[in-house]
Amino acid sequence: MVMSKPKLLFFLFWFSLVCINLQAQENFLTVPSEWLQAPALIHQSSQEIQVNKSGSFLLKKKLIVTILKSEASYLAILNVGYTSKIKVKNITGNVFDITGKSIYKSKKSDIEDFSNFSSFSVYEDNRVKLLNLKQVKYPYTVEFDYEVEYPNLYYLPDWVPQSNPTIPVQLASTSYYFPKESNLRFFSKNIEDAKHTESEMPDGMIKKIWTINNLPLYEPEPYVPINLMETKILLASASQFEYDGFKGDMSTWESMGRWFQELNKGKKNLPTQTKDKVRELLVGVDSDKDKVKLLYEYMQNKTRYVSIQLGIGGLMPFDAATVDKYGYGDCKALSNYMSALLEEVNIKSHYALIYGGTDEKRFFEEFPGHYFNHAILAVPFEKDTVWLECTSQTNPFGYLGDFTSDRKALLITENGGKLAKTPKYGIEDNIQVQEGRFLINESGNAVVEIQIKTKGLQIENGNMLSVARNSKEEKTKWIQQYFNLPSLEVQNMEFTVSQSETPEVNVQTVLNVRNLANKSGNRLFLQPNQINVFTNSISTANGSRTQSFQRTLGYRDFDTMVFKLPEGFEIENLPSRVKHVTAFGEYETEFEVDGDELTYRRTLEMRDGIYTPELFDSYKEFLSQIEKADKTKVVLKKIN
Repeated sequence: MVMSKPKLLFFLFWFSLVCINLQAQENFLTVPSEWLQAPALIHQSSQEIQVNKSGSFLLKKKLIVTILKSEASYLAILNVGYTSKIKVKNITGNVFDITGKSIYKSKKSDIEDFSNFSSFSVYEDNRVKLLNLKQVKYPYTVEFDYEVEYPNLYYLPDWVPQSNPTIPVQLASTSYYFPKESNLRFFSKNIEDAKHTESEMPDGMIKKIWTINNLPLYEPEPYVPINLMETKILLASASQFEYDGFKGDMSTWESMGRWFQELNKGKKNLPTQTKDKVRELLVGVDSDKDKVKLLYEYMQNKTRYVSIQLGIGGLMPFDAATVDKYGYGDCKALSNYMSALLEEVNIKSHYALIYGGTDEKRFFEEFPGHYFNHAILAVPFEKDTVWLECTSQTNPFGYLGDFTSDRKALLITENGGKLAKTPKYGIEDNIQVQEGRFLINESGNAVVEIQIKTKGLQIENGNMLSVARNSKEEKTKWIQQYFNLPSLEVQNMEFTVSQSETPEVNVQTVLNVRNLANKSGNRLFLQPNQINVFTNSISTANGSRTQSFQRTLGYRDFDTMVFKLPEGFEIENLPSRVKHVTAFGEYETEFEVDGDELTYRRTLEMRDGIYTPELFDSYKEFLSQIEKADKTKVVLKKIN
């Protein structure tokens, strides 16, 4: 059999590497030719965790990767984070050319050391060691080895054998070597049992190994529900551990909550002056919910957010008196401060751990662990619970937004940890109503009056909620960017915010717009929908879908646009009414002519939910129909 040139090239390449210094590569002398279309090829990605009886552990990692294209050159840069207590023990790197010849070995002087200090932090000791082995000639291979020593088991590393589906992996492995009494816990998703071996060593240690060979590149299907994704992952977590003298147990949510309760103990001390201020503020206020609202707004006006990341300070809030004195704190400190204010007037609240971010994070309720990066506050009432985002100076009372809504949180109660779910903003909450009046002249220019009313998560369109509190100059710039119109000039504007648990933001503006309608001879070509055009980002090509898909945001849009036609013009053609009713939502447009006025009405309802694979082509078709209808044009003709 004659070997293809790509396979022959890699055969020679790997034969050279095996002869030099790489171990256990006998199975990887050739690779499938389609792998060579990838931006890179990971030959080996391995990690080893060695747990000591003291509860500290050593992490050893190795990466060997051939970089085939510039888009994967980031893999030639190693970043290793550390702190005053997390110690980097060793970092080495080598570079090989296509023949397997070593062309560079890293030196200690190549390793740069940076502070990982955030612009919004008051203090943190996070640092990064960086080794950059990028080359200008492709392909080339880099090999990294490093070791890091951790003081406790709280942040025991997980394992993702293939983090980028577009990059194939020939060998991925992880091993955990730990005392039997450590009682480490493991949870895997999409990893077969056959990939795992376990043995008890003569010294009483347990060794668990997971090994996976030949992970091909693949293109993930879009919009797969997060816990149905194909990504392979192994979670590891301690049961008992000790962090800076605080002994904890993460084997259950209840026990994990008790540990955080211990960290927070004694942190709600307020100065007498503030206690008096709180009581004075609430004179004559009878409703507990009204009291919470007043104290939340007091806290917002008094404090600002900064990050504190120093040792266990990344998990433990500093006390309420410190926040009160200096007027700042991180999410933990501000949530604790708000809880202290409420406690002063005998209103119960629960400090809550949560994952904050617009992208959802995988969460396995059956496997307790540290999934969280943020803290908020829950205030329970008889019929509902109010959730408070204490880091925001702009959020209306009780509004979480897409940063923390509709996800699991761990409430830290007097009885330990308890999982709860934050509110979901549904289709009835997320409303946008746009009304416009357009006075068009015979050149196609227009004076435009537009009013936008948004509610629920729609207030975050273009970051509208934050912009409402910005300067006039910033608001003007926002309007110029937000409206999908030709060259425009802002004559005046007004932003208003309704303070409620499902808040509203309203925008009113008057604009001068050039070339709203495009002129050609004695005709004007007008696209009635220019301020809310739907863009379909999914390929319309049909293909076999294997997994369910999810829409995560349900909303409704109502648009009414009235166009005053220029004198001497008439409508040459009027588009037909469009209506589409599907399982995913509904779309409707209609046109009405009354004398020299054209009214365009548009309604769009998009439903959230999880849908079966066979509906995906219908979903794509629905999106394509919306985009097509939104770009419909009306032709105006000058009367002779």
